[in-house]
Amino acid sequence: METQWKVEAKFSIIVPTLNSGKYLERLLSSLINQNFSEFEILVMDGVSTDNTLEIINSFKDKRIEIYSSPDKGVYDAMNKGISAAKGEWVYFIGADDWLYDKHTLDKVYKRLLNTSCHVAYGDVLIHGDSDWAKDQEVYAGEFDSFRLTKKNICHQGIFYRRSFLNKNQLFFDLQYPINSDWDFNLRCISITKFLYLNLIIANFSSGGLSTNAAIYDSIFEDIPLKYYFLFPSKWKVFISKVKKILNN
Repeated sequence: METQWKVEAKFSIIVPTLNSGKYLERLLSSLINQNFSEFEILVMDGVSTDNTLEIINSFKDKRIEIYSSPDKGVYDAMNKGISAAKGEWVYFIGADDWLYDKHTLDKVYKRLLNTSCHVAYGDVLIHGDSDWAKDQEVYAGEFDSFRLTKKNICHQGIFYRRSFLNKNQLFFDLQYPINSDWDFNLRCISITKFLYLNLIIANFSSGGLSTNAAIYDSIFEDIPLKYYFLFPSKWKVFISKVKKILNN
């Protein structure tokens, strides 16, 4: 239970936006039409110049709060969302994604009621092909710490207890402009257990920059190497990774 940080909702749903008018109505409808109502929606807008704000305001729902200011990219916007959140659990979703069905938050919260875990996650349904998942594939099942060094959990499927984030001063590292959420999740799993919900949480729209495997592999190989200290029995794998990088 939180003692230091006031809770005003069960979920803080954080939506980074920048000229996202093309997709927002679908996302916001999937949130507003949930049969679970105890949440806030924090739209962290990077000063859109299209109809993004007009679409948001058209919903006229008091649970929606808009924060519009210049930012340094999506992870900066997400960090601002963490600071503004007042819910028990923090959840991030992209403007072009949407919740799986109207029962999603209700199912999730019932699973979270009795857990001592500070991070919980489920799956996402992929829409469109990418280098790491195919259209209509359910991604990606249960993870342990070592599997998380190989691939990431989609942030559209993961929930973080806000008191845990605040206590450990956890924010996204802006030195990683594409997959800072992978580094974030590895930091989290190094200090807390994760709960697998075995539910499809969201529909994930493939095609963004982070779905490009070539960019993912070339820029972010240092991320899993930072966390191999978690696996003392796997030093041979670690050494092999280091040799591979040195020989490139």
